[in-house]
Amino acid sequence: MTRPLGPTVAALTLVVLAAACTDDAASAPTTSDVAVTVVDDRSTPDGQLRIGVVLPLTGTGSQLGTSMLDAIERAESEIAGLGVNEREVDVVVIDEATLGGAIPPVDLLFPTEVDAVIGPASSLLAERLVPALVDQEVLTCSPTASTMALDEFPDTRPLFIRTIPSDSMQARALARQLDSTGTAIVLAYVGDAYGERYAEAVGRELATRGAPAPTLVRFDPAEPDYSGVAARIVATGAPTIGIVGDPEAGPRLVQSLAEVLDPDVQTSIWMNDSMRVPSTGNTYRRLPDEVLAIMRGVSPRSSVDGSTTSSNPDGWRLFAANAYDCFNVIALAAEQAPSIDGRSMAELVVPTTSGGTPCSTYRSCIEQLRAGRGIDYDGPTGELQIERDGDPGVGLFDTYRFEDGLDVTDRTTAVRVLR
Repeated sequence: MTRPLGPTVAALTLVVLAAACTDDAASAPTTSDVAVTVVDDRSTPDGQLRIGVVLPLTGTGSQLGTSMLDAIERAESEIAGLGVNEREVDVVVIDEATLGGAIPPVDLLFPTEVDAVIGPASSLLAERLVPALVDQEVLTCSPTASTMALDEFPDTRPLFIRTIPSDSMQARALARQLDSTGTAIVLAYVGDAYGERYAEAVGRELATRGAPAPTLVRFDPAEPDYSGVAARIVATGAPTIGIVGDPEAGPRLVQSLAEVLDPDVQTSIWMNDSMRVPSTGNTYRRLPDEVLAIMRGVSPRSSVDGSTTSSNPDGWRLFAANAYDCFNVIALAAEQAPSIDGRSMAELVVPTTSGGTPCSTYRSCIEQLRAGRGIDYDGPTGELQIERDGDPGVGLFDTYRFEDGLDVTDRTTAVRVLR
């Protein structure tokens, strides 16, 4: 049963504060740092699967978090009557937005011991939290943390898995679109760890495809004026412009480009997913129509059409399918594992998503398992294959364009990338 969000219990908060204190007083959380739900049982393992959920449910990112939580609750309801090892699954939810700068120890992150975690959504939080969870052998599945920093996470069991493809696969998808133009390429990238690694991955894919190396232009995310950067990009004379930006600096660079580029020379602008939703809603709306007409982008598939049930009338939106997949993969691995513990469940993740009879829901998969057959869980996307390193072996990416200054998915073009 999903435990609904509730007020922080004062006694538990005091325990969290005491355990999290260090010599650095600035790192200690306040009483508003951790919102939890109350579960009375911190006892020894009892064969019941308990899943902790860490998603943004308030503030920035709440639309994303609530979409994924709805999908998790949907998956949980579909298990009703079947169970995992004939036991009800217990789900404990905390709001990612309340964690603040200091994260409590794993054994105090949730008010009860959990066997697995879904989340976090934020790549930055995942970089900080996942190592601690894996160290405690908690099976962890993030639906949205695509950062390349987790590509080489030293976890071969895998105790950390993702149902979203890594940014390294997205970079390959962007490189393919750049290469498909058949023209010279200039690639501008934000000068931080994210942008530099992403640009390197684009360059590697272009080289693999036999394309000429792009002209690289680095831009500082803190620079207030990009007119000089825009001039350097245009001066290359490359008809195809690639931009690897963040949600704030990237759109500002596009604005500066719009003031100097010649649409008769620069025929396409291709962007990464971080630039799909700019920090200011009107950023792209102010651009000339002729610039919007040549703007395109690549982003991981975040919605799946075809589901119109009353509980989810708009289909699978905002990575809901990814969260649904996390829940079902964990539950199915637990059903097959000799015991409910992270290491045992992790060993069953790969065979759960490949090699057996295809199935897309917990019920349909359980029917196959209880009939003595292997399974290949694919979920709402129709294609999920988690490899031994915990990442998907197939990445599905949409392309997007702009209408009236707003990004829209181009349903006529999609990119499928294999590891």
